[in-house]
Amino acid sequence: MSTSIAKTHPSSSMLSWDRELRRFIEAGGNTTHSFGLGRLIGRMFALIYLHPRPISLEQIADHLQISKASASTTVRQLEKWHAVTPIVMEGDRRDFYKVETRFSLIIKKGLLPNLKKKLRSAGDQIDRVLAAELPKKKPKRSSAEESFNSSEIQEIHERLVAARSLHQKLDRILSSNLLDYFL
Repeated sequence: MSTSIAKTHPSSSMLSWDRELRRFIEAGGNTTHSFGLGRLIGRMFALIYLHPRPISLEQIADHLQISKASASTTVRQLEKWHAVTPIVMEGDRRDFYKVETRFSLIIKKGLLPNLKKKLRSAGDQIDRVLAAELPKKKPKRSSAEESFNSSEIQEIHERLVAARSLHQKLDRILSSNLLDYFL
């Protein structure tokens, strides 16, 4: 009986709540890290997401135990993605931020345009290589550069054609009205 009382005791549940909030913040960092974005951006978004009121840059830096400069750099990236919005608090000169809770807006206005831009750049590079004249014979190169024989050149060409095909499919998906409908 005493164990059930301990479970419902306010300080016991508060400790559990706080621990789970910290875990949520760390999980946000692990998620963004797995996508190659670094842990800090996910931790920061999760922290701001858990704050129902605007949070100051100083509070963010303090809570995440990072420098204010690091917090400022990361929050600017979140702003570019439309994931957070700066807020002016009357009578306070500090920088405050609130989170965008509509994930579809973050994806549509923040992440997709950046992804499309990167894909466009990759597609342009693929097209430039494919448009380049294939070497007829082995060029003389310095010992630091590698030269390819004709079958290797053909394999590289086939890989680039496959990459261009995938690029075109991704471009169609990301530009489709159906994607807009779901977001």
